[in-house]
Amino acid sequence: MERYQRQIQLEDIGLEGQQALANAKVLVVGAGGLGSPVLQYLAASGVGFLGVADMDTVALSNLHRQLLYTTADVGKPKVQAAQERLESLNPDVEINVYPEGVHTANIMEMIAPYDLIIDGTDNFSARYLINDACVKSDKAWIYGALFKHQGQFALFNHRGGPCYRCLYPKPPAAGEVAGCNVLGVLGTVAGIIGLQMAHLALQTIIWPEEVPNQSVFYVNQQNFSVQHLKMDKNQSLCDNVQSDSWELPQNNAITNCETPPNTVSLKEALLLDQALFLDVRDTEEQPKIAAVDLQIPVKELEQRLKELDKEKTYIAFCKSGQRAKAAATLLKAHDFEAVYALSASAQHLKNAIENENSTTNEVY
Repeated sequence: MERYQRQIQLEDIGLEGQQALANAKVLVVGAGGLGSPVLQYLAASGVGFLGVADMDTVALSNLHRQLLYTTADVGKPKVQAAQERLESLNPDVEINVYPEGVHTANIMEMIAPYDLIIDGTDNFSARYLINDACVKSDKAWIYGALFKHQGQFALFNHRGGPCYRCLYPKPPAAGEVAGCNVLGVLGTVAGIIGLQMAHLALQTIIWPEEVPNQSVFYVNQQNFSVQHLKMDKNQSLCDNVQSDSWELPQNNAITNCETPPNTVSLKEALLLDQALFLDVRDTEEQPKIAAVDLQIPVKELEQRLKELDKEKTYIAFCKSGQRAKAAATLLKAHDFEAVYALSASAQHLKNAIENENSTTNEVY
């Protein structure tokens, strides 16, 4: 009673609403920029059963927007760090974790025990897989998306309402739309959209008959505007997904933002014929590598694409690998075919170039 007193005092929640939260079972797929605030506020509000599915580890670049984690968590599996933090926040909530993430083979079994699914992955392959699994299982799910200073969120497949395919029947082509790991995102925008998703989840649990299930909400934090677009249900599309003949989209694993590009070890990179190393670090970063072919900071890459030849093979590298993946994803989106992200650091690359015989025998 003391923990939830301020909520229970609200006349439209009371003990009955708080009990509905205690009985609710919610699965959050993706514990990143969107999933982080969702999980914190659902746990704090007293949602009784939370599932967390994510196969990533905590990275330093996550921390400006994923406040579920601290610097001490860097390198830990996100589900482990999330469980520890959420249990310390509210020990009354039962936390189930799925470190294997969500993919085609396990999603139907994974979502079965839950009443509501929340997509915190922010990538297209996840949305279509989650949507189709929820339509087949007759489960509601909440979606959120980020684009620079903007975001959107909606409730799908709730009590006969539209599903995600009613809004977007088919996914974009691979690499057609870059994710937040390429475009960037302000931490507060991820927090605001995540909180909106959490609030929509609470509404869905407490007032299931009153929740908006036919609108997509658009938030622009540059001018602080909120708009909504009414969705129409496309019954034939939903019926197709529900049919026994409909197969779930193929996806081996779901991670945040976009599907990661091809990565290569240092040993593999040095064996690639005529490959060019592309340094995507900022110009002032050390160490300098004299033998490297090109340097274009990742934040300038889209404006300097004309400096690159689509017929050549590029291996992007940086300090830790995160920006290299972002650069490779961006180049793929612009029809560069032979692009890789180096899994080794710039320092390892420098060592290998300077002392190839001793270093190339190691696999980083």
